[in-house]
Amino acid sequence: MSSFRTHDQTEPTGVTRRQSLVCLATLCGVSGIGCGQLPVPGENKPRELLTSSPLLSLVRFSTDGKWLAAAGADGTVFAWSNLDDSPRQLDSGHRSPPVSLTWSPDGLLSMTDMQRGFIGWQMNVAKSERINMPGLPTPAVCVAYRPNVTPPEMVLGMRDGSLIFLGKAGAEQLKPDHHGSVKQAAYTTDGRWLITAGADGLLIWREAASRKVTEKINAHETEITRLSLGPNGQMATGDGNGRIQIWDVMTHKATRSCQQPDGVSGLGWLGLKLVSGGWDGSLLAWSASGSTERTIRTGRPIHDLATHEQPPQIATVGLNRSVQLWQLP
Repeated sequence: MSSFRTHDQTEPTGVTRRQSLVCLATLCGVSGIGCGQLPVPGENKPRELLTSSPLLSLVRFSTDGKWLAAAGADGTVFAWSNLDDSPRQLDSGHRSPPVSLTWSPDGLLSMTDMQRGFIGWQMNVAKSERINMPGLPTPAVCVAYRPNVTPPEMVLGMRDGSLIFLGKAGAEQLKPDHHGSVKQAAYTTDGRWLITAGADGLLIWREAASRKVTEKINAHETEITRLSLGPNGQMATGDGNGRIQIWDVMTHKATRSCQQPDGVSGLGWLGLKLVSGGWDGSLLAWSASGSTERTIRTGRPIHDLATHEQPPQIATVGLNRSVQLWQLP
C-alpha cells in the first residue's frame, strides 16, 4: 500500500464542550474534588476488568466474540482472550488519545489516534507484533472492514470528510461528501453497501464495489455520534442531543425513534434489543416499539459501549481505568 504525505501541523483534537466537561467531572471524581458519583443499585453491579491506564476511552468485542479490547487515552491497548486472565498489553508507540478501535473479521485489531497514527495487531497469534500502517494526511475518525472480500478491503473515514480505501489496488482517497468529519462507517453484512454518518447529520449510502453514492439523507439535526448495524436489516443511529433513530437498511427509511436524556455515546444490539449509553452514565435497553425497557445508572459517564451476544454482555468504559461488564436480566 502506498504511503500518505503527513502534514507538519498537528491537528486539533476537536473535543466537544460536552466531552470536556465530562472529562473534567471524571477527573474531579478521581481526585476527590467534590464531584459525587451516581449510586449503582446492588442488583446491577458490574464485573470490573482493571487495567494500568488511568483513562479508558474505547472498547470493542472482536467479530467472533473471542476477544475484548479497550484503548486508553495514553495510546495503550489492552486485549483479553480470557476475562479471568490479565489482559495482553499492546503498545501503539504513540502517546496520543485514540480515536477509533476496530476489529477485522480475521482478528486484526486496529487503532487510529490524533497524531494521524494507524496501528494494527494480529491477535490470533501467540505474540502480537505491532503493524505500522501508512501515515495519514489527517486523523482517521473511524475504520470499517468490508466482509466477504479477498484480499481484505477497508475504509477510513477522515476528519476532513473524505474516505480512504485500502485494498488490492493500493490506496484511493475520495473527495469529501460530508461537511466535517466522517464520524461512523459500516459495511452491510453482505458487503454490498457502505454507510457513513457525519458530523453534518448526514447518512450516505454508497455501493461498495463501485464506491458511488446512491443516496444522501438528512438523518439528524446535529452530529451523528454512533451507528450500529443490527439484525433483520436494521440500523441504529444516535446523536449528540440524545436522539436515536432505527432504520431499514434496504429502504433507507427511519422506522422509529427514541430519546434518551443525554448525548448518545454508545450503541449496540443484543439480538433484537437495542442498547444505548449516554454521557450522563445511563445504560438503556429499548423495546421494539421504542420505549425504555430498562435503565441502569452506571455511576460514571459512558464514553463507549460494546455488546456481545454469547453470553449476552455489555462492556462500557467511562474515562477511568476499568472496563465494566453488565448483564441485562
